[in-house]
Amino acid sequence: MSRTLTASPSEEGGRRRPRIGRVAAYAWASPTSIVGLTAGALTLCTGGRAQLRSGAIEFHGGFSDWFLRRCAGAAAMTLGHVIIGRDCGCLDGCRDHEQAHVRQVERWGPAFIPAYLVASGIAWARGEHYYLDNWFERDARRSCGEGW
Repeated sequence: MSRTLTASPSEEGGRRRPRIGRVAAYAWASPTSIVGLTAGALTLCTGGRAQLRSGAIEFHGGFSDWFLRRCAGAAAMTLGHVIIGRDCGCLDGCRDHEQAHVRQVERWGPAFIPAYLVASGIAWARGEHYYLDNWFERDARRSCGEGW
């Protein structure tokens, strides 16, 4: 596992959270992170790799590549403090966006996955796109400066 030390996702506004705040953020997000760690374990067992970036564990290749291509139709996905990606290039290209989702999970905790699904349902019920118009996706694009 390669390790790159960069700013923690808990560093918002240029200030580092106190240790107790960081521990609380990881604990609050842990139910979602467990889902991500399960995907990560499957990734490692199928030839994938892992790295630590900005306070999140990133997995790529193996199961992650298969799942994202065949089931999710995405380049990367965030599950708590775990980000799965098709490959290193996808992770590099999506990192800011996915880190925005890490911060969302830190705020929403165990309610993140159900809230995300509800937001997709609301967008769909309004005749909007379930992914592009999902509030969490729009917030992630806005927070990392993506214009679309």
